[in-house]
Amino acid sequence: MTRSIAAGLVMAVLAFGGAACAAPAPTVAPTPTAGQTVRPHLDAARAALNAGQFDVALQEAQAAVAADPNSADAHYLLGNARNQLAGIAADEQSRRDHLTKAVDAYLTAIKLDPGHDAAHTNLATVYYQNGQFDEAQKYVETALKLKPDDATSHYVLGTILLQRDPKKYPEALDAAQKEFETAIQYQPDFGAAYTGLANVFLFKGDLQKSLDNAQKGVDLTRNSPNPFSYWALAQAQCALGDTANGARSIETITSFGLTDPFFMQQVQTLAEQCK
Repeated sequence: MTRSIAAGLVMAVLAFGGAACAAPAPTVAPTPTAGQTVRPHLDAARAALNAGQFDVALQEAQAAVAADPNSADAHYLLGNARNQLAGIAADEQSRRDHLTKAVDAYLTAIKLDPGHDAAHTNLATVYYQNGQFDEAQKYVETALKLKPDDATSHYVLGTILLQRDPKKYPEALDAAQKEFETAIQYQPDFGAAYTGLANVFLFKGDLQKSLDNAQKGVDLTRNSPNPFSYWALAQAQCALGDTANGARSIETITSFGLTDPFFMQQVQTLAEQCK
């Protein structure tokens, strides 16, 4: 997840004094402020993140931090770059290293700007990946106090609630459904939120609603497809006995070439059952 917010930079007003003598005084270039120095790196880091160039984003975010260590946005973007690089890391050690550094960067951003709601939400996603659901929920709930109408934060909270043990948190499934529905209320084209709803209804045994929401999730993410939207769709299709379409959805999942052994084992198991 890589939301971005506008950088709150204060640009200094530079004043030039006139010379008292008849001859023109030599021009002296003003010293750049920290804001002027850091802004190009912030803009470049955002552009690289949007383009999926995460190594470039990391370099630009590091340069932004070096230019202005007190910029919350610089540390936030550094966390985003680390967060994204963790998702494509070649090995578990590299993944853990990126996630650890992402936590440090987000915590620094929050220390510098306690009202940085996006840093709270994205920190929650790192704790989620670490299986630290209590910490993840705490930070995303703080983000929602700061910005109650943020669709992404509602989606992240719903995703965390889906992972809660139903024996210990019997209300979690209904709460997750509410969060996904709220995310869609604020952002009607939020494909991932529909996929979340599909999972809720799958767990509740309402297979038709699961299928309808899963299909909506796939339709809304066709420009940037992901295997997990098709995973929700495949599960609903196979559970309803639509094995032909279920098999096609599974083929689409495998075409992404994912290397996560646990997830791919689940896909293989479903493929064997969906015949």
